[in-house]
Amino acid sequence: MISAGKKLNSEQLKAVAHSKGPLLIVAGAGTGKTTVLVERLKYLIENNLAKPDEILIATFTEKAAGEMEERADKVLPYGYVELWINTFHGFCERILRDHALDIGIPADFKLLNQAEQWALIRKNQDKFNLDYYRPLGNPTKFIFELIKHFSRLKDENIAPQEYLEYAEGLEQNKDAMLGGNKKIKKNKEDSDENMEASRISELANAYHVYNQLLLDNSFLDFGDLIVLALKLFKERPNILKIYRDKFKYIMVDEFQDTNWSQYELIKILSAPNNNLVVVGDDDQSIYKFRGASISNIMQFKDDYPEAKEVVLAKNYRSGKNILDIAYKFINYNNPNRLEIKLGLNKKLEAQKKDNGLAEHNHFFSEGEETAGIADKIIELYKKEKETNWSDFAILVRANDTADKFVAELTRRQIPNLFVSLRGLYYKPIILDCLAFLKLLDNYHESSALYRVLNMEIFKASHEDIVNINKFARKKVLSTYEALLNIQAVPGISPEGAAGVNKLLALIRKHSQAVKKNPPAKVFLDFIRDSGLLESLDYSRNAVIFDYLNQFYQRMKKSEASEPDFRLKDFLNMIKLELEAGETGRLKIFQEDSDLVKIMTVHAAKGLEFKYVFVPCMVDKKFPAVNRPEKISIPDALVREKLPEGDTHIEEERRLFYVALTRAESGIFLTSASDYGGEREKRPSKFLEEAGLVANPKKQEMKKINAVNGLIKDLGEIQKKEIKPEIKTKHDLPAKFSFSRLEAYSNCPLQYKFSYILKIPVEEKANFIFGKAIHNALRDFFISSANPEFLQGSLFKKEEGEKNGSAKPTLEDLKKIYEKNWQADGYQSKEERESYKKKGAEILKLFYEKLNNGGWPEILFLEKNFNIRIGEYRLSGAIDRIDMLPDGTAEIIDYKTGNPKKQLLAGDKRQLLIYKIAVQQLLGLNVSKLTYYYLDNNSPLSFSGKEKEEKKLIEEIIREIKEIEKGDFSARPGFLCGYCDFRDICEFRK
Repeated sequence: MISAGKKLNSEQLKAVAHSKGPLLIVAGAGTGKTTVLVERLKYLIENNLAKPDEILIATFTEKAAGEMEERADKVLPYGYVELWINTFHGFCERILRDHALDIGIPADFKLLNQAEQWALIRKNQDKFNLDYYRPLGNPTKFIFELIKHFSRLKDENIAPQEYLEYAEGLEQNKDAMLGGNKKIKKNKEDSDENMEASRISELANAYHVYNQLLLDNSFLDFGDLIVLALKLFKERPNILKIYRDKFKYIMVDEFQDTNWSQYELIKILSAPNNNLVVVGDDDQSIYKFRGASISNIMQFKDDYPEAKEVVLAKNYRSGKNILDIAYKFINYNNPNRLEIKLGLNKKLEAQKKDNGLAEHNHFFSEGEETAGIADKIIELYKKEKETNWSDFAILVRANDTADKFVAELTRRQIPNLFVSLRGLYYKPIILDCLAFLKLLDNYHESSALYRVLNMEIFKASHEDIVNINKFARKKVLSTYEALLNIQAVPGISPEGAAGVNKLLALIRKHSQAVKKNPPAKVFLDFIRDSGLLESLDYSRNAVIFDYLNQFYQRMKKSEASEPDFRLKDFLNMIKLELEAGETGRLKIFQEDSDLVKIMTVHAAKGLEFKYVFVPCMVDKKFPAVNRPEKISIPDALVREKLPEGDTHIEEERRLFYVALTRAESGIFLTSASDYGGEREKRPSKFLEEAGLVANPKKQEMKKINAVNGLIKDLGEIQKKEIKPEIKTKHDLPAKFSFSRLEAYSNCPLQYKFSYILKIPVEEKANFIFGKAIHNALRDFFISSANPEFLQGSLFKKEEGEKNGSAKPTLEDLKKIYEKNWQADGYQSKEERESYKKKGAEILKLFYEKLNNGGWPEILFLEKNFNIRIGEYRLSGAIDRIDMLPDGTAEIIDYKTGNPKKQLLAGDKRQLLIYKIAVQQLLGLNVSKLTYYYLDNNSPLSFSGKEKEEKKLIEEIIREIKEIEKGDFSARPGFLCGYCDFRDICEFRK
């Protein structure tokens, strides 16, 4: 009997009243699946089929578990002793804490987060015997990918021994192929197979070492929780029986997103009675491995052929128009959908009278699109009296798209919140605080000083900061030393001097406290003494106060377990987390507050809003570009049934379907032609599939509006980045270099930090190493033309003269390398020795290849140039220019980084500049442009076409004119990871 209360439709009633055996509930978006699970919990208890603690509900996220428990509290009038509503990981941790000793692990095991996993691997990197996955120039490059790989292996319940045996089989096949004779010359296909076997062997061994490290240190990762609980139940049948008897009924939410290990756990636990209910919707599967959206559901049908099916298709959320568009769209994923595979009808039936509004608006530029969305939100908010700000959501495909909407809504005084579960350390206020704390640890950290001086409480103007840096360079002082002499800095403003003196006083006061006080106390004293709190208005800056509190709590948690934990330890911990890709966990601020929510589509799953906006509906943004796993599991080891077809585009469709079905009354899709690149963006193919192509007349009207300079400029005024006061050509350098232009091309803000403010940076190990190799090769070729050079005499011949007959030996090259070697600047003795050894190996191979292939006829070494490009000047130095047998010239540039297999347009810019210079100044006919990758002694050449040269000249002139305008807005991307200023940049990715 089902008690009165929540009114259920016939399909929901059928699902709730199911009392025995397996059941598959296919629950479409907005059809009340959570209601069904909670009502079924109530039904089982009220009908004495089970007690509250005899029912297990497994959910996918903590948020879902919390919401379900909250609902259960309301529907269970008599209360309960214990409810088992958990995430899979939470359930398994609970089991393992009680039974850890039964499978040989300590009950007080520590559960590692991703940053801690990264730190563990880095600390023990020498034990992994990595070669393929440990490039010397960036030894930590693949750690994060290895962690993801290990996690995926555990999702598939692949044990280290199984992986090792698979790798050993590949090695045996390789040896059999060679017939035991390793000297046999192999063709390319054989070579590729051998390399693949070695790569897999390296990964299998790394997986084994990683798991042994966890075991040795009493650590578990999140994947272990599932795998070890499964192991416990398989190896200890007496314990399995306890929990089988305990849980009379099991329900699984979001079943389509569970992995193989989780499903195996549920299967073994629910047997033999199989009172198992799983709820899922393949069309909303957005977390599944390699697009396997229906694999578990199809496997469920194979495992339980007698299972009943219930399809929930009555939608209580969205208008009919929205649902019809969503259904038409998702059908493009056929035949890889349950509707086709199981012959179901999944078309959602709207239960609301409101049809709902769905439209697509196309704009001319990104700025117009951002402003257009803000306009629409204001229009709807003013028009409908009962509408709140919290009724609106902007759903973005990628996190980095959100910043422009935060800025625009803030500028228009629309209360808003970017909802993210990560990124605390990237918030501007936290970056400011971290910069000050770094100064207490090291006064001379120039980038941190720059960040702090830009805080409102110390505010030094842009002109003041430039003058301080000029003074520091002129007097050969650090930035901090220049601040100590602030009154002597020419042109410093009274306000700037006052801010500097205030900062110096704080540093002096608090630097004494860091040795005796814990970090949280130091932080409290700073925000109190600096006037930071007084500068904020809680009513307007509530979110900032929340970020400060979360950072404070993070500090307190860090120091709780270590009495002697000090600021230096905290900063080292933050540095390690950032290196590991951890940006700081964020608790969602006042989720029910009246704010427009900006979030990713992934984060919006399970939520609903009256009005939803999905921007950037253009090619390569939504759907996004396919980025496959960098380290994938061999197909032979994958247990799930993987679908055929374009799994990436199908996953992107499911993600877009989720976005569409979040909307109750209106879904607004937007796109723009211009997002800042050279090419006009094409509208997303999803718009056509959804039948939402923009009205051409509306599009033309948007273009007309876009040329209104006043409106456009008003939209740009409130950018986060303060534009430096560079307005005239007089502020430009006398000449540009390739590195300057490359810095601006990569990110204008990086250019500002490096070339306008001239913030000092520490030289990196790979640059020190590269310089030593370049100088060694230069001196080596000079010695080939001038034997006296080897004895230390000044060579007499001119730089451009042809080589003499004497050729230096390999021993000579080694001595030259030793002379040019710089021992300072490396992070450790091990790193220095590793680089030095690598350099010796590189030069040995270089010499052998040179001797076997014939010595070049060198025309110039380290040739400087200074040319005119339009009205600007460009300078640089060319590593080597050779004369070829046909009388033409070859330009060669040495590279000590990772070798490339092919060159993109951006890669060619440097050598094309060199070619233009050589042809203009030296009159040589350059037929060959070569990057010589010293890491594997491989050249990569191209000729350089005239149209490429003309295009490059146009690009250079355009870039310099942009620099001239003084707009140094950030351009975040994957290069942020290599930027010298990432620690002070709030825009970094």
